[in-house]
Parts: sequence; structure tokens; C-alpha cells
Amino acid sequence: MRKVEFEPYMFSESVEIYTIKIKGDLYSEYRKFFIRYKDSEDDVLKADLAEIVKSIEKMAHEGVLEAYFRNEGKMNDRVCAIPVDIAWRNKKKGALRLYCIRISDKLLILGGGGHKKTKTYQEDNELFEKVRFLQVIDERLRLLEGDGVDIHKEIINIELNID
Repeated sequence: MRKVEFEPYMFSESVEIYTIKIKGDLYSEYRKFFIRYKDSEDDVLKADLAEIVKSIEKMAHEGVLEAYFRNEGKMNDRVCAIPVDIAWRNKKKGALRLYCIRISDKLLILGGGGHKKTKTYQEDNELFEKVRFLQVIDERLRLLEGDGVDIHKEIINIELNID
């Protein structure tokens, strides 16, 4: 069983962005993703990473707006991906995916991600596990919300047990 906590990543006047950290791990899921691709030998993946970072910084100023995401999970969950800007995409670019949970226009939880080499994330075991992990976290957060917990106010204090 893994214990998950939420580590502050970036705050602005109108937005709070957290990242998922598995208790006992040195780095958060987003930090692992960033470290993995920042020094990649593949210039396309490095460029995709720079676009994703730029998108997160833009959200810190403009809000965690739904238009900045692509739904990746099921229709009833809040799991999504930060896509590389459409103008940047072609057959080689736009293959890097960062998955997250968009709680609202003001609250975002960054997860992990990877290099999408298949048509859908479900066809790639690593990406499927990243998305499924976020789906389970989202399910647990929804249960807390159903019990009256204000996720916006309490996210920093929440610790979840994930099988």
C-alpha cells in the first residue's frame, strides 16, 4: 500500500498547483517526470517538456481553465493531460504526456507522465498505470468531497492510502 500526499508546486493569487508525492519517495511524480525528460537525448521530447512547463506557468497566471486540457480518463473522472500546443504538433512533436487531476479552475494536481508511442494511452502499460493511479486518487478525493471535505482548503493536509 502506498501513501500519497500532495506537495505544493506553484501558487498565484488565483491558482494553486500541487503535485502527487508517494510517501518515502525522494521526488514527487511531476519532479520524476521532469527529471526524466529535461536532459533527454531526444530534442523533440525536450521541446515537448518545455511546452508543457510553459503551459503550467501560463495556467498559474490565467487559471486552470478546462480549455488547457484534454480528457484522458473516463467521462466521470477529472483525469486529463496537458497537451502540447496544437500549433506545435506534427508527426514527431507532441508525444510527451503529463497527466493530472483538474479539480477546478483554481486547483490542479500534477501527476506523472511519459512518452506516448501508441495510439492510445491504454495500449502502453506505463501510461495506462499513470492514468489509472490518478483515477484512483480522484475517486478517493471525490469520496472525501462527498463527506464534506473542502478539497480546496484541505488538500495540503490530505494523505491517501492507495493499493
